Amino acid sequence: MIRSMLKWPGGKSRVIPELLPHLPKADCLVEPFVGGASVFLNTDYRRYILADINPDLIRLYREAKNNPDLLISITRLLFEKGNCKEEYLRNRKLFNSADSKILASVRRAALFLYLNRHGYNGVVRYNQKGNYNIPFGKHKSNPYFPEKEIRCFAEKANDTKALFLCCSFHNTIEIITGADAVIYCDPPYLPASETANFTQYHTEPFTERHHRQLATELLAVNRKHGTPIVISNSDTEITREIYHDFRLHEISVQRSVSTDASNRQKAKEIIGVLNICEGCGRAGGGCCPDCGPAARLRKRHCRTGRGSVHNGISGNAR
Repeated sequence: MIRSMLKWPGGKSRVIPELLPHLPKADCLVEPFVGGASVFLNTDYRRYILADINPDLIRLYREAKNNPDLLISITRLLFEKGNCKEEYLRNRKLFNSADSKILASVRRAALFLYLNRHGYNGVVRYNQKGNYNIPFGKHKSNPYFPEKEIRCFAEKANDTKALFLCCSFHNTIEIITGADAVIYCDPPYLPASETANFTQYHTEPFTERHHRQLATELLAVNRKHGTPIVISNSDTEITREIYHDFRLHEISVQRSVSTDASNRQKAKEIIGVLNICEGCGRAGGGCCPDCGPAARLRKRHCRTGRGSVHNGISGNAR
């Protein structure tokens, strides 16, 4: 297992063995919610388009790809004297200050990695003003310095010529132009309970409305281009209703965020694979006889026991 340079609650490192069998072969993997980049690091596509709405995250990945030695050098200095509350708050204040906007890109990327590794449980969160507001993590020993992970990331990003985009999921999905890509979406999860609400999308909540928009746009790009689509999310009633066009596979994952480390129980999650017609690769869009009205009529006749409709249709309707 290749690890992320970041601590990332909700990252996919724990479920890679369950996820990989559901990711189809293609030339390019597109991730509108790249997060900790564990899927990128543990798959073997020739090309990658990796996007996120968080500019600090994308800046870090670009610097890790283009300037790994300098990023490692600057970040190491921050780690060497930064494992105390006073130093953490000083660096967080610098990161949030107006002056930080004129810092060299690699310096700000190093600060982001430092804050992520020294803050509470690796949570990444901003207030509505765009300020990073995670408290100090109170580590008993110095946090792990991810030099090996940065170098591994840089090597793969350069070998695959990975493209890192800072944009919303809407804009990322719009760039898809053909079926030689696979879209994998791991959006902020729908909360499984009132106390498990980790649904932030940079500075704003990622709401049920956003999930419905995402599901609609994913169906639209599949029907237009035949692009295979896989999603991950929490296993809740509303998740199953929103993503009802997907074939859902249940998995259990150890929680990584809790105030009580001894009480981090397994959570139910789902991996969803978009149901498609075997004839045209579309999600029931009427793009070929197999997924058109006649095929649906055939399914209705079969369900009512009236026999099949003999109309020259081959294949299965999905």
